This record gives sequence, structure tokens and C-alpha cells, in this order.
Amino acid sequence: MTSADALIVVMHDGFYGCGTGAGRSNRSFLRVLRDLTARSVRLTVMPVRLAPGSAEYDAAWHKETLDLIDQAKTDIVPVDNGTAGQSRFGGLGNFRCASASAAAGITPLLDNAARALVVAFDAPFFGLAAPLRARHAGRIVNVARATAALHAPGDNERITWERDGLLATAHAGGRVAATSRHIRRHLTSAYGIPPAAITDLVNGLVPGETESRTDGDGLLPPAARHRFMLAYGRAEPYKGFDDLLDAIAILKTAGPPVPHLILGAVTDGPPLTAYQQHLAQRIETQNLAVTLHTSFSPRLRGLLGHSALALVIVPSRAEPFGRIPLEAYQAGASPVVATTAGGLAEIVTEGSTGYTASPGDPASLAAAITRALAASPAQRHEMLAQGRSLIAARYDYRANTAAFLADVAPWAARNSQSA
Repeated sequence: MTSADALIVVMHDGFYGCGTGAGRSNRSFLRVLRDLTARSVRLTVMPVRLAPGSAEYDAAWHKETLDLIDQAKTDIVPVDNGTAGQSRFGGLGNFRCASASAAAGITPLLDNAARALVVAFDAPFFGLAAPLRARHAGRIVNVARATAALHAPGDNERITWERDGLLATAHAGGRVAATSRHIRRHLTSAYGIPPAAITDLVNGLVPGETESRTDGDGLLPPAARHRFMLAYGRAEPYKGFDDLLDAIAILKTAGPPVPHLILGAVTDGPPLTAYQQHLAQRIETQNLAVTLHTSFSPRLRGLLGHSALALVIVPSRAEPFGRIPLEAYQAGASPVVATTAGGLAEIVTEGSTGYTASPGDPASLAAAITRALAASPAQRHEMLAQGRSLIAARYDYRANTAAFLADVAPWAARNSQSA
């Protein structure tokens, strides 16, 4: 006997805590589903479990997530990724475990559902289709925000696993969702996903998603309190923070004076990673006007609303989407300097919504910073207006999620005639 229609969301980040932009987007997806999903549809959320003792667990974030969803109408089924609740991500072995655990939890739900959709976010669940029966695998949409081919191009074993998993979804009749035009092209060229199997779930923002103005003065040294530049993101080499330090060094010796840089190259907490230690050593030995923050804090993102902020910099060497410029536009921060890596080129346009530089090119980045700092108030205002218009036109996450549901599961939408 079948039960109600089922919508199952599988995620590795954004439920028990948030360590990446993906986690923020995942929770935004849950927020949007609350408003868009038909009342007859039963929602199940399957997060990779984090134990309260994990450095990645955030009790306040977890409570906010539970408050966000209607627990009376939402089932929570934790997923085991083999880390005993200590890490949301891990390596390929943990991805295999997470996919198998999720498949085991999904199977009885799909067995009993009249209609069902499984939305599985990100690489840890690219292997979800393989352990499922074909009729169940055809109900999957694997959402691909990034791949190993982009972020770990030398990891052939993981690339092969991801490719095989996504192709298994496609061959079973399921779909792979692209979060940007860049990712759509990448999925076909690097992973061989048939274009007909790709749908769109374009990333974006929802109102109120960016932290409001916060007291970030505790993050600012005296040299930055009157004017500063800001860059932040995961402490990974592909984020281009070495290129940014090189650009600051170039400007120190051959350019006009620039404001102090607040650099958030962050992880969930201590100890420092080897890459963070490397950045700290460079800043000290080169005597750069840079303050490094290594632990994630919402106050870093809150600096986007600080009155002394002169410039936001996104120096990525690879970037599947490009969330930070959108956060800057929404918070009223302008101008933005970004490389043209991946999805960033779709969001930051030279002279329109910001200033651009070539990826992995410190001299190009230094030149873009110089142009941005010379922008007049009128130019900054116009760029901000263009950025906000871009969010409304292309990166409204509620509208994009509604379009996604209309494509893959129209029965799940609240206004559906078939719901």
C-alpha cells in the first residue's frame, strides 16, 4: 500500500552546521521548499550526521534549521558517512559510505510512495543511484555544485567514481542538476553527461539570507577601522588566496597605497591547516598589510555591511558558481573584484557589476584592485544597482527552485493541478 507523495532532500552540509556556501544554499533550499511544496507531499531531510562533539557541529545553526522546517510534517533521517559524526565531508571512502547509507534509508520511503523525488546535493551523494533499484534511481536528481575534476583534477579515482555515479543516475532516467551555466557545460564536457539528462537548479539568494550589519570591529585591527578590503572563503589553494597575497605584494612595491586587507581563509576551527599556516607565514615574512582570520564566523560575512569596507575581492582560480559577489550586492557592498574563473564570469562583468582579473594572474588582480579603488561614488552606486538587478533577474533562488520543481516534479509544487 502506497503512502503520500514524497520529497526527499539529501545533504552533507547546512543542517547541523554550515562550513561552506553549499551549506548556506542547502538551508535556503529547505526554506524555499517550505513555501513551495504542496501540502500533500511528505518531506524527508537526510543530512550527514554530525555529533554535538564535532568541531563542525553548530548548536545554534542546528536549532535554527529545526525551527525553519515544520518538524510535525518533516521526517529527519540522519546519514552515516563513516566518520562517527565528526566530519560532514571527508574523502572518497566517506562518500561511498554516505551514498550507501542514504540509499538504505531512501529505499523503504520510495517503496511506499505514490510519487517521489530525491534531491541529493553535492559530491558525497554522486554514487547514490548505484545501490538503488533502477526504478528508484530514476527518481533521483543529483545536484552538482562542484566536481573533483574542477577542485581535485589529479584525483582520478574520485573523478571516475563521480562520473560513473552521475552516469548511473542519467541512464536510470534520473537527472543531474547544474547550478550555473559553467557547471552545465562542465558536466557535458568533462563527465559526459547527456544534455537531455541535465536540468537547472541555478544557485542564488533568498531575501534575508545575508547577515545584516554586525559589529565587526572586533575583527578589524586599528589600521583597518577607517577603510579596509575584504576577501573570504574556504582555506583551499583553488580559492586563489596566494594570488591575492602576491597582488598585495605587487601593490606594496609598485602601486598606489591600498587599504588593509581582511582575509578570511577559514575552516570550522583549530588546529590550523598546513595551507593556513602557509598563508600566515607569507603575511609575516613579507610584512603584508593583511589580517588573517582562520575560523569561520558569521561576523566575517557581516563585514559586507560595514561602513569602512572599500572593496570585496574574490581571487579564485576555480569557482563553479560564485556566491560571494551576490552576497556583496545584496548587502550593499561595492565594488567587487573577481577573477573570471568558472561561474564568476557570469556574475562579475568588467565595468558593469565590478572589475575582473584573469585567474591565477597576480598582476592582473593587482591592476583590477587599482581600478576598483579608483572608482567614483557614482560608479560604485551604478555597479551595485546592476548587481542587484542581476540577482533579481537570474539569481532569485525561490524563483529558480520553483522552475526546477516545475521541470522535474510538477506534482510537488503547491500550485500544481495534479497535487
